[in-house]
Amino acid sequence: MDERLKRNIGAITFEEQNLLSQKTVFVAGCGGLGGFVAEMLSRIGIGKLILCDFDEFCDSNYNRQVFCIGRTMGKNKAEGIAELFREDDRCEVVAYAERITPLNALTLIEGADVVVDALDNMRARYDLQHACKKAGIPMVTGGVSHWHGHVSTIFPGDDTLKKIFGNAREETKPSVVCFAAGVIGCNQAAEAVKVLLGRPGLRGKLLIVDLNGMMARVLPLAAQPKKILRVNSSDLGKRRARRKRRRHAESENTETVIIETDT
Repeated sequence: MDERLKRNIGAITFEEQNLLSQKTVFVAGCGGLGGFVAEMLSRIGIGKLILCDFDEFCDSNYNRQVFCIGRTMGKNKAEGIAELFREDDRCEVVAYAERITPLNALTLIEGADVVVDALDNMRARYDLQHACKKAGIPMVTGGVSHWHGHVSTIFPGDDTLKKIFGNAREETKPSVVCFAAGVIGCNQAAEAVKVLLGRPGLRGKLLIVDLNGMMARVLPLAAQPKKILRVNSSDLGKRRARRKRRRHAESENTETVIIETDT
């Protein structure tokens, strides 16, 4: 075993470590989220990374994109990260300096065992989810804004993006602090590893993290079937009163988190 990976054993088994070395992960977007995702996956021992980003590193990326350094400035993000990984002999790495579209998404993800969505474009996210559905590949999605962000795992056919974003089709470019990008990106990497190892994860759930309020919650995304209850008319008024009190109590304890995305 690679000496650099020995401290993984115990958290994962030797067999799981060997399995990860045979897996391929596609990372869509190599900025704030995608950079941390690629970094963590390379250090856990993923055998092959496919990195995809059409953009280049510039000064405005510096505050949150871990690979925005002097050596990569002005280079394509996917190619710049791939160059650094090859120098360290971290893993096999392929870089695509392309924008994800309905025409190329399916071809780009070919051969991947799991896809990580670290994009900042809603249309491209849906194109990627559609391609993953056609290819039968799970996808880990994430977004970050200000001090908070979200993560969810999408299996083919789940249509989870619709449950997260509703009818929204455009995304803003919000301010982002570096540690928020780090926390969400690391959670996406962890989810990708759990998918590869067959461990329970965030399918049908949304992890929301707010570092400013030091809050993390997992919310169900799947619609719950309605229960049909047969009640006596004399009990109906009492039941309505209890529901009203319960709704009032829930409304007082509800926390609102605005979900925006950025890479």
